[in-house]
Amino acid sequence: MPLPFLIHLALAALLAAAGSWLLLDLLAGRAAKGSLGQRLLKRCRLGISVTLLLAGLSWWLLSLLVQLGWNAPRSAEQVRDALLTLGLMWTLLRCKGVLLRQIQASQLSGDGTNSHTLYLFDLGNKLITAMVVLIGVIEALELLGVSAQVLIAASGFGAAALGFGARVLIENLLSGVMLYVNRPFVIGDLIQIPSLNLSGTVSEISIYYTQLLTQDRQPLYVPNAVFASNAVINGKRRGHRELVLDFGLRYSDRAAIDAITTELRAVLQRTEGVELDLPRRVHFRAFGESSLDLRLQCFCSSDLDVALDLQQRLLLEIAAVVERQGGKMPFPTRTLIPAQGAPGLL
Repeated sequence: MPLPFLIHLALAALLAAAGSWLLLDLLAGRAAKGSLGQRLLKRCRLGISVTLLLAGLSWWLLSLLVQLGWNAPRSAEQVRDALLTLGLMWTLLRCKGVLLRQIQASQLSGDGTNSHTLYLFDLGNKLITAMVVLIGVIEALELLGVSAQVLIAASGFGAAALGFGARVLIENLLSGVMLYVNRPFVIGDLIQIPSLNLSGTVSEISIYYTQLLTQDRQPLYVPNAVFASNAVINGKRRGHRELVLDFGLRYSDRAAIDAITTELRAVLQRTEGVELDLPRRVHFRAFGESSLDLRLQCFCSSDLDVALDLQQRLLLEIAAVVERQGGKMPFPTRTLIPAQGAPGLL
């Protein structure tokens, strides 16, 4: 004799959810500790159990309402199958993260700095997620009896609404797609947007925005449309970094300029870290307000720490050369000449 209120359906849902959890937990316990199989089984537990529970309870509830005389727009079986489909998609997405992390750990170098591999995994992650969600939603709607013509019409109205009311959203989405296609930068690159005075290291590229980490490690979220309308400097891809060091001499040291510039050119020739196949210049460039202004220019590695170390050594060399040649670094001075007949200065 069937149980009242179709309670056997609800009990079956509870037993199926609990049984699936216990079975997967048992299988995970028998798998090798820390193995991929164990992590996948543990990851599936929640998705499968919750899916069976929700699908079973919705089947029971709708069947009960129909039995009581409620005219449901969808049959209990349709809703059950749609929830099972969505739950399967959700479980697959949960397992996807485990699989991608496993593949990423085996492919990346020890320091994890392979930016192109990170880019490919990031792109693959987003494409797989989008495909699974799209297939799951379409399949669930079809199980609920929504025809393909309705889906096409709805997408057309949605596109029109986006075109009129969400121009900024569309710009950011399309710009995000172009970032993945053109790849002006990848995760780990140090970039600058000179027109907006923005710079940082790329830590995440999403469809709508790109996250940068500033020099003080603050997260900076930049809408992708910014990259479509502004020039971007990718510091990671340049082969060399230019050093420009300005310094000055006293006006009384004008006779020592030739000797100082000649010796500094020799210093550049022998200093480790200076790129000898790129231009190296030391010149007197201007009469300053309180000094004779000179400039030293050279190129070095694009690595910032290496460049700063070389800059420090060159600044110390400049000071030593100026001192050896009998010169001195000036500082701003003012000479006050009192007007004739003015009272004396205290």
